[in-house]
Amino acid sequence: MLLLGCPFLNYGQDSSLIELIKQGIAFHDEGEYERAIEFYQKALKIDPASSLANYELSLTYLSLEDYKKAEKYSKKVIKSNDEYVLHGYMNYGTALDMQGKAQKAIKAYEKGMQDNDHYLLSYNHALTCYNQGEMSKAKQSAIKAINNNPSHASSHLILSKIMEKSGERIKAMLPLYYFLLLEPNTDRAKVEYGTLNRLLNFGVQQTSEQNINISIPIREQSEFSAAEMMISLTAATNIQEKKEGKTPLELFSANNDQIFKILGELKKEQQDFMWSFYVPFFHDLAKEDLTEIYSYYISLSIGEEIFQWIDEHPDDFKKFEEWFSK
Repeated sequence: MLLLGCPFLNYGQDSSLIELIKQGIAFHDEGEYERAIEFYQKALKIDPASSLANYELSLTYLSLEDYKKAEKYSKKVIKSNDEYVLHGYMNYGTALDMQGKAQKAIKAYEKGMQDNDHYLLSYNHALTCYNQGEMSKAKQSAIKAINNNPSHASSHLILSKIMEKSGERIKAMLPLYYFLLLEPNTDRAKVEYGTLNRLLNFGVQQTSEQNINISIPIREQSEFSAAEMMISLTAATNIQEKKEGKTPLELFSANNDQIFKILGELKKEQQDFMWSFYVPFFHDLAKEDLTEIYSYYISLSIGEEIFQWIDEHPDDFKKFEEWFSK
């Protein structure tokens, strides 16, 4: 679950109330949660209906893993129905989910989403639906989160997980490619880099020196059938090319370039989110001859050799940065 940061303090409120809340926030940020609660409770004595004090209390109780009290105070924020209501729904849904009340959490997020078009509400809804096996809802909310904030890496990652769970290999790979672009060098990037390579090589197995088995995962009426076949055949070819001295990163880059180009050629009149968001982005990247630097960049989590390669190609990396920042 992801939570919103501290909302803006409304300085039109009672100054003593604001001062108490500010002190509570300072203690919360230092990890002194019990002290923070003392100040929030003092603030509530001044104004029992203060949605900000109730919000901060719910957030601190979440940090203490006291989800029952977090639920109690976040409900008060929602009841106030003021500028902090979005924060209330975020904490309320999280508190419910952490108590094992996933269906109630989903309903809470959906209620909040009716009036608050915020990417974190959509993301948390997608994540909870995914964990409950409600893939259609999860997919819709993940896409909504991405449309609202394309730079939110976790939204791309959850969409990838949803599509992989649904058995859609390429639709799982595309958001994963984008996730690694946004977050190339973290602990979870290292894990998901492995996931991407597993998906690239799925269904290809060398059974002997001369024999390679290929199982192409093509779904009925899949618009990605041609690309699925190309990926599996390329993975099989890689086995021979490794013997000829090509490095894994050279093969990774070449494979990505092929994938991005063939998807761009297949796009035509496709209007699905995958075709309208990811495919044009990566096809343009390939047309600009940036796939190699991109492939090395998203491989940062695997070791120092990647940093060294990028340091040795400053002009390529600058061109890549300029293109991405447009």
